[in-house]
Amino acid sequence: MKSDLREPCQSCPYRKDTPTMLWHRSEFENLLRQDANELGGHVFGCHKFRKQPSEEHRYCVGWLLDQQRRGYPSIQLRLSLIKDADLQKAVTQIGDGGHELYPSITAMCRANGVRR
Repeated sequence: MKSDLREPCQSCPYRKDTPTMLWHRSEFENLLRQDANELGGHVFGCHKFRKQPSEEHRYCVGWLLDQQRRGYPSIQLRLSLIKDADLQKAVTQIGDGGHELYPSITAMCRANGVRR
C-alpha cells in the first residue's frame, strides 16, 4: 500500500466536515470490529482508492492519525511500520490539513449512526 497522502482526503469519514452516512453501516461496523482486534485487525486504506488495482491503494490518513494519537495500538500497523521505511517516513509527515477530526473512531462511527 502506498503512503504518499499527507492529509485525510476530501471525503474521509474521520473529518468532521465530511457529510455523514457516505459509507454503508457495515463499513463502520467492520471498522469498530477490526479496531477492537488489535492483534488481527486490518490496516485500513483510503476508500477513494478501493476500486483501483491493489498496487494503487493508499493508507487512510484519517485512520493513521487516529492510530498515531493512540500510540499505534494496531499490531498489523506496527508490523507494517517495521517493514516499510517509506511508511515510517510518511507517518512523520501526515497531518489533519487544518480540518477538524473526530476525537475517536467511536465518535466518528456514532456521528454516522453506528454505536459499539
